[in-house]
Amino acid sequence: MRKGFIGRAAVAATLATGLAFAPALNGAGTAPVAHAHDSVIASVPADGQNLDEFPRRIEMTFSGVPRDSFNTVAISDADTKEVLITQQPELQDQGISFDVPESVAPGPGSYIVGFQITSSDGHSTRGKLSFSVGDHQVDAGGGAELDEDDGVPTWAWVAGGGLVAVILAVVAAVAVVNRKAA
Repeated sequence: MRKGFIGRAAVAATLATGLAFAPALNGAGTAPVAHAHDSVIASVPADGQNLDEFPRRIEMTFSGVPRDSFNTVAISDADTKEVLITQQPELQDQGISFDVPESVAPGPGSYIVGFQITSSDGHSTRGKLSFSVGDHQVDAGGGAELDEDDGVPTWAWVAGGGLVAVILAVVAAVAVVNRKAA
């Protein structure tokens, strides 16, 4: 009768190991699915635009409707990295905007408009736009960048499945040893 029990325990441990790895292996070898965050589809000034004078208003239109939480925009000098102004923008439909105070008038140069919004999907989205004033030329900033936190990576699922399998194997082995001792 002990042989039958040991055989059943081995089969149970094998099945438990297989069941533990099945969810982890389901998506192994495939890239995680990217979720689309809202991106800038239009802006004033336009990304990379050269202006005659410093803008008095910044406007951005996104591909979705940003949520009304934790939205921030900052203008920085591209050369010195000095932050000239940081402000919470007004939100209306798919757009955000804010007025630049008259006291912010740095003159000719290259500038970066950095932003962080909460996308319509609830994820934080960061990006930047660039513009220049006067004879300076600036490259386009690149718009929105994807948030790095897109979920649990595949390796974590595989490692978790392996850990569960090891725990189940130890529990099965202890059960077999305890049965033999009884």
